Amino acid sequence: MPFTALPGYFRAFESADSEGVDSRAVDHLELVAHDSWRDLHSQIPADTDTHHYKLVVLARHGQGYHNAALLRYGLEAWEDHWSFLVGDEYGDWLDSKLTALGKEQVEKTGLQVLAPMVGHIEALPDVFFTSPMRRCLETFIGSWGDIFRRNNEYLKDSTIPVQVVENLRERLGEHTCDKRVPHSEVVGEYQHYATDGGNVINWHYEPGYPEEDELWFEDYRETDAELDERLHTGLSQIFGQLNSDQRFISITCHSGVIQSILRNLSHPPVRNLDTGKVVCVVVKINVNRLKGASHL
Repeated sequence: MPFTALPGYFRAFESADSEGVDSRAVDHLELVAHDSWRDLHSQIPADTDTHHYKLVVLARHGQGYHNAALLRYGLEAWEDHWSFLVGDEYGDWLDSKLTALGKEQVEKTGLQVLAPMVGHIEALPDVFFTSPMRRCLETFIGSWGDIFRRNNEYLKDSTIPVQVVENLRERLGEHTCDKRVPHSEVVGEYQHYATDGGNVINWHYEPGYPEEDELWFEDYRETDAELDERLHTGLSQIFGQLNSDQRFISITCHSGVIQSILRNLSHPPVRNLDTGKVVCVVVKINVNRLKGASHL
């Protein structure tokens, strides 16, 4: 593999023989060999000619209207009926937005996890990536907006560029919550988003980004193998554009995507990751193999 997670940094991957954790039972972000985020960050291996190393924050979006519906109706009824609809009397979940609770969750994560991380490392992430789904854009805004306001000294500009990666989308097909609304609708609502702190978030889409969703199908649900293959492509896109100086990376995405990313990184599973929570990994990238894979 051109990229792999390194053990020994977080409770979720404490040692090479770790078998995974239940994030509702243990603190999967617990540092196992370092006193602080600053200490951990300083101990990440230095890059070489052949390998680069990154601290990657994988953030699951906050509760969306589809997540609330699943809790309301139960998994069986959701899978058999409600997931194929566009909403109920409590809200719509086509390309779902965050509920009020979801917004509270991501603000709490920003305050309790991301802000201390930035404060100790004394730097913001070098590059931000996100899924194009509206719940992820709203999660990014809610979790990072106040951090930008409080850490202007680490910003190069008041405008925050965020790379939107189509391959960071949740498992495709059948469930309407995973169908993207027209691109122009999202751009009209979220582009040049002004935060309360006076920063502006600009979403950078891939060239030729389609107006309509070309990946979601009403009658076919993506398999684990297909999801993992798509996320391998997505990770190659992300890591392939980073330079050696970009060592602190933020990715805002989905539960299924995070589990697929962990599989792609040969990282043990982090089970029962609640909405609004994050997983952190230290990633080793074989630069030569990554370049070779990008030319296949």
